[in-house]
Amino acid sequence: MTAAPNLSVDELATRCSEETEKFSRRVASDTQFCFELLRRAMLESGGEALARVFQIYEGQAIRWVYQHSGFDQTHESADFFARAALAAFYFALRGERFAKFPDLSYALAYLKTCVHTSIAQYLRDQRRHQVLSLDDVPTLAYDPGIDAAVNASDLWADIVALLPDPTDQLLARSVFVLGMKPRHIVVAYPQHWQNERDVSLQIYRIRRLLRNAPELRRRMGEDDYQQTKEVSA
Repeated sequence: MTAAPNLSVDELATRCSEETEKFSRRVASDTQFCFELLRRAMLESGGEALARVFQIYEGQAIRWVYQHSGFDQTHESADFFARAALAAFYFALRGERFAKFPDLSYALAYLKTCVHTSIAQYLRDQRRHQVLSLDDVPTLAYDPGIDAAVNASDLWADIVALLPDPTDQLLARSVFVLGMKPRHIVVAYPQHWQNERDVSLQIYRIRRLLRNAPELRRRMGEDDYQQTKEVSA
């Protein structure tokens, strides 16, 4: 049998997919191919290996999302949490940190933890009745012109109404709800954004749109609106 380290990324991905399918059917499977694919994805800072990992394990992450008892309370898509968990998994383990896992089962257990954590954090944020400022979200596209003090749930309802494009809504959810940084977003959604600069520019565009929205101005109140105008000047 060919040892996993000797295979190309394409070959590893093919064998990993085959073995994962066997495992899902409760048939004896060989984990070395998936483990090697994960190792390369973490050590090589993404690239093709990471893309293949996302393709193979997104389905499993989605199944874990559906199994979480709090998922129905989020009113979000399973794909949303699966992608966030996979991005968190990558940034937590990239480089030499992946070496602490002795085999595939430990790595997948950690991915499952990332899935549950993404949902739990989302629910905690939703249940907090603290004031949320759009510009308190730490991103590379920070724009000090906005200071919209509104409740998180009300803010999100306004954002959805103001951003009809599903891609803009996805970016807004990632930034304002989950607190994802541009580098996390690029890894989670490479089909939408190719690099951090692209993400940051789109966040900046969304912030300007929200800052100029009459709906948010009215919610902020006349005093806050005047303060925002002065800061933006």
